[in-house]
Amino acid sequence: MALSFVFALLIEGSVFSFFMLKKALPDIYLVMVVSLGFILDERRGAAIGLCAGLLQDIIFSSALGFFALAKMVLGYGAGLLGRELYREQLLAPTLLVFAATLLHEFLLYFLVSRLMNFGVPVEWSLSRLFIPKAFYNMALTLLLYPLFFRLYYRQRSPDGLQRRRGALR
Repeated sequence: MALSFVFALLIEGSVFSFFMLKKALPDIYLVMVVSLGFILDERRGAAIGLCAGLLQDIIFSSALGFFALAKMVLGYGAGLLGRELYREQLLAPTLLVFAATLLHEFLLYFLVSRLMNFGVPVEWSLSRLFIPKAFYNMALTLLLYPLFFRLYYRQRSPDGLQRRRGALR
C-alpha cells in the first residue's frame, strides 16, 4: 500500500499536470483514501487518510496538518459509510468521492482562509476548482476502486486463507 501512495505521488505531481482544467487537478490521494476507507473500515480509513495527508502536507504544503486533518476525517467517514452501503457496486463509492472532494475542498478552504488569512471568493473556488476537481476524482474512482476492491477481496479469498493456514502449520 505504501508503494501505491508513493507511485500516486509521482503520478499526481507529474502526469496529472497535463490534464489540468481551469487550474483544477485530480487528487489521487483523496480517491485512494476514500476508496480504501470505504472498503476497509473507519479506523483504517482514518489512519490511511492521516498518513496520506501528512505526506501531501510535507511535499506540497507550506503548513503541516491541513491535508492530514481533511483526509483523516474523510477516510473515517468513508469507512463508516462502507459499513452501511454495498461495497460491490461502483455507484456508491463514485458518488461518495464526488461528495468527499467537495467537502475536502471546503475544509481546506476554511482552514486556509481562517487560519492563514488567505483566500479567494468561495464562489470562484467552487466553480473553477472544486466542481471540476470533483468530476476528475469521480473519473479516477471508476478506474481505481475496482482495482482496490479486487485486490482486497482476492487477498481475503478462501484460497488465500488456505495458503496462510498451511504456512502456519
